[in-house]
Amino acid sequence: MTSSPPLQITLQVPAKINPQLRVGPPRQDGYHDITLAYQAISLYDILTISQNPHGPTMNVSGMDSDRVPHDQRNLVIKAAALLGAHLGVKPHLHFELVKSIPSEAGLGGGSADAAAALVGCNILWDSKLSADELMTLGAHLGEDVPFFIIGMMAIGLGHKQPLIRLETSGYKWTWVLAVPRRGLSTKAVFQEFDKVSDIEKVYLNRRKECLETPWGTTSPESLLSALVNDLEVPSTKMLPDISLALQLGKTAGAQASLMCGSGSTCAFLARDGDHAKHLKNSIQKEGIFREVVIASGPVEGVKVL
Repeated sequence: MTSSPPLQITLQVPAKINPQLRVGPPRQDGYHDITLAYQAISLYDILTISQNPHGPTMNVSGMDSDRVPHDQRNLVIKAAALLGAHLGVKPHLHFELVKSIPSEAGLGGGSADAAAALVGCNILWDSKLSADELMTLGAHLGEDVPFFIIGMMAIGLGHKQPLIRLETSGYKWTWVLAVPRRGLSTKAVFQEFDKVSDIEKVYLNRRKECLETPWGTTSPESLLSALVNDLEVPSTKMLPDISLALQLGKTAGAQASLMCGSGSTCAFLARDGDHAKHLKNSIQKEGIFREVVIASGPVEGVKVL
């Protein structure tokens, strides 16, 4: 006897960091060539989806909820509409989103929430699409969305390109994340990046290095020199607080200091949990961040609670 699909479902979805992010020149379609390593980390948004004949409707609470749209502009509702159109189903649903992932912080919160919506609606509608099918749909919403469906570690190759899933061998990365008071627009950061000259000459070598790095099967301490973000320079020009934050991490004894995504969060690699607590306390004392949290990775992607 088969069970009926649930009337309500709750899911958690992690944030991400990019241990390496390499950017090439803009393409004819307006997107950039890009190669990046993904790692899902233990900082979670929670999404509850329930039936609502008057939906889609949405409520957002928690971290930065005042910065997040509660209507059709939100990627959660866009994801439900996309899957519904694919299946021929009307998204008569209510979404209750509780955020812990900061907004406009380079941690992928909006894309993560969209991935949770795809997975949750797939279950509620009993549509039985595979993870790969959901990832293909998710790529239409944003290039980070497919990663959150699988989590752990992967290599991304840009807009609508398939992810390269990476083997992981049990190594734990412990991070302290410090979020400046201001965020950055991804579009604006890329526009600033485009002012950099001759990037095409070095990008192919950088791409090759990212692809050949054993991200999931080597200790973090062995990969410190590989922790690089090509968007750090343009983001720092737009928001000098990032440079200050990265220097604070180094002074506090972080193994590495790295900007997340297109900014503005800064990630500091710790040796272990105790070292992370020390880093967090040292960084919090400066009083320049709106949030400082400890998270570790890699972790799995969207999970039903």
